[in-house]
Amino acid sequence: MEWYINRGSKVCFLCERTFAEEEIYLSVLYDENNTFTRKDFCLGCWDKKGEGNIFSFWKTKVPKKPETVQRYAKIDVFYDLFNKLENETELSRINFRYVLSLYLMRKKVLKLRTTHKSNGNEYLVLHNVKEGKDTEVIKPHLSKEEVLAVTDEIGRLVNCAPQFSVGIT
Repeated sequence: MEWYINRGSKVCFLCERTFAEEEIYLSVLYDENNTFTRKDFCLGCWDKKGEGNIFSFWKTKVPKKPETVQRYAKIDVFYDLFNKLENETELSRINFRYVLSLYLMRKKVLKLRTTHKSNGNEYLVLHNVKEGKDTEVIKPHLSKEEVLAVTDEIGRLVNCAPQFSVGIT
C-alpha cells in the first residue's frame, strides 16, 4: 500500500494566518477513510482543532530563510582594483585596467571626458565621479576576443563572472 502525505501548507488550517519565519506550529495527520490528510495549526489554534481521527502529530518549525549570499563583487572592489593598477606598465595589467575602466564607465563610476595620443599610445581621460578627479587609462589595441579573455580573467579573479560584462563596439 502506498501513502501520499501532502506537504505543510505554511498557513494555519483554522485561522489561515501565514506562519512566520522560525515559528513553531503543529502538524496533524488525520486518517480519513484510509487516506492521510495533513493539517497544520498555529499554537493558538491547537486547542480548537478537534479530535477527529488523529493518526499522528508533531511539532514543526518554519525554516529560517537563508541569508542572501552575495555572488558578485561590489563596485568598490572593481574600483579599488582599478586604482591599484594605475601605475602598472606590464601589458596584461594595462589591458586588465582598461577593461575595468569600461566596466566602471558602464556602472557610471567613471565618465569619458576625452581621448588623446601621446608617445604612440592612445589614452582615455576619465572623470572619476567618486573622487571628483580625472585619471588616464591607456587604450590598448585589443580585439573583441582579447577583451573577452580579460573580462573572463577579471570574473574568475573576483568570482563574479555571471555579473561582469563589458559592452564592446
